[in-house]
Amino acid sequence: MSITGFYIKVNGINVYCETNNAPDDKATIICLHTAGRENRQYHDMMNIFAKKYKMISFDMPAHGKSWPLPGNKVINNYKDYGKFVWAVIQELRVENPIVIGCSMGGNIVYHIAQEYPVRAIVSMQGSDYTPTIDERILELLNHPYVSCQHSHLEFSECLIGKATTQERKDFILWGVMSEIGITKQGDLTQYNGFDVRDKMDKVTCPTLVIQGLDDPIATEEMAKATIARISNCKKLIYKPIPDYGHFILVENPEKVCEYMDEFITQLD
Repeated sequence: MSITGFYIKVNGINVYCETNNAPDDKATIICLHTAGRENRQYHDMMNIFAKKYKMISFDMPAHGKSWPLPGNKVINNYKDYGKFVWAVIQELRVENPIVIGCSMGGNIVYHIAQEYPVRAIVSMQGSDYTPTIDERILELLNHPYVSCQHSHLEFSECLIGKATTQERKDFILWGVMSEIGITKQGDLTQYNGFDVRDKMDKVTCPTLVIQGLDDPIATEEMAKATIARISNCKKLIYKPIPDYGHFILVENPEKVCEYMDEFITQLD
């Protein structure tokens, strides 16, 4: 595995990025992590695509190795989140990117496709509408008497598919134990308020939807309802994956890369 880490400055914030150093003559893929986590989720995919597609992942502000917003603040709404993602892409000087994301990142790619010029998007465990988090949980995520890591451990474990290997399950749960309360609170606040249903006709770029079916929070029904609202898309492909769940990019990166390779090849 050959992965290079580096920093860029975006809106005055130090943003940590990683790339697999692959050639960018076919496609450059911008990768968005799930809520509360960071770009190590993409290491297996970067390795699989090491000689085929250039992948760049980055930690959003207050995640992983990236600095928070001034005053130790976090992004807590999807419009500002999308603006920041696009500012990163511009700073990286990537034109015509393929933008992919999972869970929260799988939601945001729809918003980005509505507002910004992208070549294609890949949504994993994403939806155009997610009113799924109890408001009382959001309040407790950054409470001084509550451990965000411990309170979310069993919840995150129940989202993992039954076929996931123990090694990958352990990595996912280590990610939970590494989370920061205020960061997870901001992410789930914008996830819980995400609703772009009225603009889904603006998603015109090729779209690949990958859905792990063993997911009780981002369900197949939600994915299909989202797909039904994509009415002007140039190419729309749906790929369900049985026995894998919410963290599909980590749980089964081989199958995700297989479907993405087919999709990108068709673009070419």
